[in-house]
Amino acid sequence: MSRLAGALAVAVLLIACESTAPPPSVDPGDAASVLAAYLVALESGDCDAGRALAAPTFRRGNGELCGAVRVGAIKVDWNPARSATEVVYATTLTTSGSADGSIPAGDVTWFFDLQRDATGAWRLAGGGSGP
Repeated sequence: MSRLAGALAVAVLLIACESTAPPPSVDPGDAASVLAAYLVALESGDCDAGRALAAPTFRRGNGELCGAVRVGAIKVDWNPARSATEVVYATTLTTSGSADGSIPAGDVTWFFDLQRDATGAWRLAGGGSGP
C-alpha cells in the first residue's frame, strides 16, 4: 500500500469510527491502523478497546493515557520513526490535563511506540512525552 493510500485509509478510519470499540477493519499487520484504532478508543474513553491493542508493557506510567486524561483533539504525524520491529509516532494531543498533574491541560506532544509481537502483529508497547 502506498504511503498516501495508507494515510487516506487511516484518515477514513479516524473520521468514520465513532463506536466505542475498535473498528473491525483494524489490520494488526499495519501499525498506523492499530494506532488509529487506539486513538479512537482513547478519545471516546473506551479503555477496554484500547487495551485490546496493547502489549502488556503498555500501561499507565508507560504510555497508556486512557482513563488518566481526557483528550479532545488529536493530530498525528503519519511519518514515523521506524525499524523492522518498532514504529514510533509523534502526536499532538489536546487534553484537559490529568488529575495528578503529570499531564498538563492544552497541547501535549506524545510519542506512541508500537512493536511487533511474536505473531507479527503491531501492538502499543509504550509511550511518553519524550525519549
